[in-house]
Amino acid sequence: MSINKKILAGILLLFITSQSVFAIQNVNNKKTQKRSGEITLQELEKKVNKIKGSCGVVELHIPKVTAWGERPEKVNVMSIEDCVNYAIAHRHDLAATEDMIRVAESGIGQARSNYAPRLFANVNYNHRNSRSNSFTDRSNTLGFNVGISELIWDFGRTTARINMAQYDTLSAHYDHQYELLEIIYNVRINYYRVLMALANLDIYEQNVRINTLNYERTKAMFDEGLKSKIDVVNAEVNLTDAKIQLVEGQNNLETAVIALKDSIDYEEETEFIVKNTENFGFLKSDYRQKMRELNKTKPVKYVGKKNEDGLIMLSSGIEHNDFIQDYKFVPLNLTKQEAVDKAMKERPDLKSVRMVEKVQEESLKAIKKSYAPEITADLSWGYSRMENSMYSSPLQLGAGMSIGSVNPYGIHYQIKEGEAFLDIAKHNVNIALCDIFWEVQSNYIDMKQLERRIPLMHSKVKATLENFELADGRYSVGLNNYVELQDALANYNTSQLNYVQTVFEYNVARETLLKSMGVK
Repeated sequence: MSINKKILAGILLLFITSQSVFAIQNVNNKKTQKRSGEITLQELEKKVNKIKGSCGVVELHIPKVTAWGERPEKVNVMSIEDCVNYAIAHRHDLAATEDMIRVAESGIGQARSNYAPRLFANVNYNHRNSRSNSFTDRSNTLGFNVGISELIWDFGRTTARINMAQYDTLSAHYDHQYELLEIIYNVRINYYRVLMALANLDIYEQNVRINTLNYERTKAMFDEGLKSKIDVVNAEVNLTDAKIQLVEGQNNLETAVIALKDSIDYEEETEFIVKNTENFGFLKSDYRQKMRELNKTKPVKYVGKKNEDGLIMLSSGIEHNDFIQDYKFVPLNLTKQEAVDKAMKERPDLKSVRMVEKVQEESLKAIKKSYAPEITADLSWGYSRMENSMYSSPLQLGAGMSIGSVNPYGIHYQIKEGEAFLDIAKHNVNIALCDIFWEVQSNYIDMKQLERRIPLMHSKVKATLENFELADGRYSVGLNNYVELQDALANYNTSQLNYVQTVFEYNVARETLLKSMGVK
């Protein structure tokens, strides 16, 4: 019993010693990483704090399809940030990149496990049968031995592999951040498309109202002999065209809402409506009702406004649609150099390729150290039995140095390959730097050009409105024909639609610039 206790105590002592060596190696790795100026995994900022539960991946919930125009029981209001946060919590492609981080992190543990103690055991049986002239010798031997082997030092090969795994994990983190950047960008663009479709829908509704009033007025003036039949027919045709435009606008809005829901992986049964943003503030207070009854065209009553001479005017169809006149524009206060500097500091894809360069550097170090031996410590105990006798070996403790099987010719070309991969990684860093440098500048110029266009487009809307009101007044007293009136109205509608399109393009250009800067 005393011998067995000593054996167990010895094995336990070696196991504790090996664990201490393992812990010391981990501490040394962290210190080495700190000295190199690299951030650790624990220090990496987490942009997503999402809990999926212990059951792993959950199957997608497909919500009930709501018929277009069906009045929902409940409507939620979601801002652009609400949609972004919802996408972060539900997008499955983002969750997939999180799993890639887990895969990379497991590589760190695998690399560190080379310092962990290894248990070994073997059993052997030997039968010997020898004959001579005088006698025959037969013997049977059964034996086994168990032990622990611990790597003490391999001259940096394992350390290089651990560093490789850590840099690879950091690269996976940055790839995840870039995927997050892509998702946020797509959500914001689709959100602005919904806002643009809603603003256009207001313009189309206004056009239907104006053309309805004009048709009623022209018909009344025809009955009094003041206008010809062709004016009545043209007014009816233009009213029909305006209604067709309104139907197309409703379809564009439906498509934009579906695209937004798709970009956030919307899984709820309830519908939602959007809100104004800082630079897209065209929505009005009756928007909630509009969303609930999109399949209906608002009835237009003939409530023509009369001037001081008693002439019917069409301005009552315009006065309700003052959202463009009151629009407030807030430009982005940022210089081109600040945008470039921000991109060089924040772009996650640039950080990722820099980590790939680090991986190749550590890989080359590990290859070059293939010539170095391994220093190990072993502790073993054995037992054997021969026929009716039994032998138990004492506890054995030893150390050894092994160089293993080395192929200098193969290692030479592995080093050549590693150097080539490192050069490729360095080229990729330079390519990324160059692409980002010019991409940010191009996006900055696009955004600034649209910033200058918006005030000009705003002035054009005011001018075309004034021209339409003058044309309407002249038509009422018979100083111009119906074609001139419709041309003025068409120019006014076109200028409004172009203005909304410019605001949309500006917001897209702004988000594109922020994305190229790595700003979420």
